[in-house]
Parts: sequence; structure tokens; C-alpha cells
Amino acid sequence: MLVFGVVTAVGAVGLAVWAFAAGPEVVLEVEDAVAVQTPITVPPLPTLPLQPATTAAIDPAESTTTTTTIPLSPLAAQLGPQGNAVPPEIEPRRQPASLSIEALDLEGPVRSVGLRTDGALEVPGASEIGWYRYGAAPGYEGATVLAAHVSWNGEIGLFHRLGDLDPGARVDVTLEDGSQRTYEVVERTLYDKDGLPRDRIWRNSGEETLVLITCGGSFNPEISRYRQNIVVYAVPVA
Repeated sequence: MLVFGVVTAVGAVGLAVWAFAAGPEVVLEVEDAVAVQTPITVPPLPTLPLQPATTAAIDPAESTTTTTTIPLSPLAAQLGPQGNAVPPEIEPRRQPASLSIEALDLEGPVRSVGLRTDGALEVPGASEIGWYRYGAAPGYEGATVLAAHVSWNGEIGLFHRLGDLDPGARVDVTLEDGSQRTYEVVERTLYDKDGLPRDRIWRNSGEETLVLITCGGSFNPEISRYRQNIVVYAVPVA
């Protein structure tokens, strides 16, 4: 099983309103995991610095609107005052339909996923890739997050070789209208479960970035989980 933000099985995802996507922790649980070589962090290629996301402050004294307290998910509870894990409204956008990476001989369908009632990211099975719909989308500002399994229920997942993807490789994303966006990998990194950089991954503003996430690093057979997450960053090709 794969878990994002709070607990999913092979990747990570979560998001705070507009500025940050769900908290820093991404837990990936894998059943019948296949052996994966621990990738070495690859330094990023020179890129323009990302613009930090900002949120507008609201003075409660100036508001007369009656508010209702909404319980936060376990994931959102880690974010403090930033807000709930799911934005109240998302503008309709062209959704990614498939992903292709020639360097890994990888091609697979992409479908929209959200958060479960326990705050964990919904992640499809071994043969699909999940796009976190509360994050950014291809062609828009912010980080478009795609996650998939290394393995799931005895099947090899689509991202089982993500740790082999080096800077310079091309990633093609086909959208639901048939158009395509091409990205170039600029960095591959291995993070601890609680070490995902919120300002780089969980954002809906700043430079457009494609973020691919799966589990990796050392495997703990006692709990059937990897201890780290593999994250690949890619930027759009002009």
C-alpha cells in the first residue's frame, strides 16, 4: 500500500490551502516489495529559484461571517494554522491522462486522486499513476505531483525503476485533450519519510515543476515499508 501526506503505500501527497500541499510526512507501505537499489542523490541542475508561496492574512475583527468549525484530517493537523488539507474550490484544469518516460521504458495511465477520510492520499494500483488533483496541474504554476507504487499486491509498480532516472532524461505527460507537455529531469533525491521539503513539493504557486514520487531506500520487512521516498524533479522544456 502507498501513503501520501499521512499514510499511503508508495509515495506522498497532501496539501494545505493554496500555499502548501498536505504536510511533510509521506509514508509508503509496500506489500511483497521487489528489491530496489537505493539511489544516490543526484545534485540538481542549475535552475531559477522557486518563488516562495504566500498566504494573505485575514483580520478576524473585520469579519462578520459566521464560521463553522470543520475537523481537520490527521494530515492537516500537522500544518498548524495554514488551513485544511483540501482547498475549498479548485479551478477546472486539463488533467494529465498518461505518463511516458523513454529512459525507463515506462508508459502508464494517470488518474485523478484525492484524500481518503483518514487524510491519506488515494493511490491507484500497480498499473496506474495517481495525480494529486488538489495540487498543481501540467501547464500551471506550482508543483504537479504524480505518485505510483514500486510494487503492490505482488505486482511490480510503474515507478519501480524511478530511482534510476537521472538528470537530463525527458518525461512526457499527455493531457486529457490530447496535448502533450515535455519535462526534463533536473534532480533525483532520497528523503526520509518526514523530510519531504514542503516548499518545493506541496505548492500551487511559483515556477512550474513536475514531481514524481515513490518509496525507496532501505526496506523494513517487519512493517513492509520502505524507510525513505524517492523524489524526482523535472521542469518544462520550452
